[in-house]
Amino acid sequence: MNSNEKAIRIAIIDNNEHLGYTSINQLENAGYIVQFQVSDSEKALMKIDEDGELPDVCIVEEDFAAAKLLLEKHPDLKLLISSTDDAEESVRTMLKAGVSGYILKFADPDEIITAVKALSKDRKYVSVGISEIAAEYFSSHSL
Repeated sequence: MNSNEKAIRIAIIDNNEHLGYTSINQLENAGYIVQFQVSDSEKALMKIDEDGELPDVCIVEEDFAAAKLLLEKHPDLKLLISSTDDAEESVRTMLKAGVSGYILKFADPDEIITAVKALSKDRKYVSVGISEIAAEYFSSHSL
């Protein structure tokens, strides 16, 4: 990120504190600002209200219900799911809910940076392991 670019603000929703810290360190080392890190969607909604602005990208670890709730309240939120669940039904459900990206936790550790960069530029991003499911979903649900 060059000095003329606005720093990208990230929110992390993860009830596993250790994994959250790993993601925070990785994102901050890449030049992103972690706006907040909370354990659930209710706390995230409170932080968004307190801050008065949406984060540029919100990463939700494994919690599909939290992702849906956040998108119901803030449909313009660029939300990235990070999950171990690569089942077609799960991926399609999250895409239908309006997530901007879906990465698999067992993929390349640097993939989170690639995904955040894509979402911050108004692009979609999915892990290679679920790309066929996503391509099929988007071809049948024109954007």
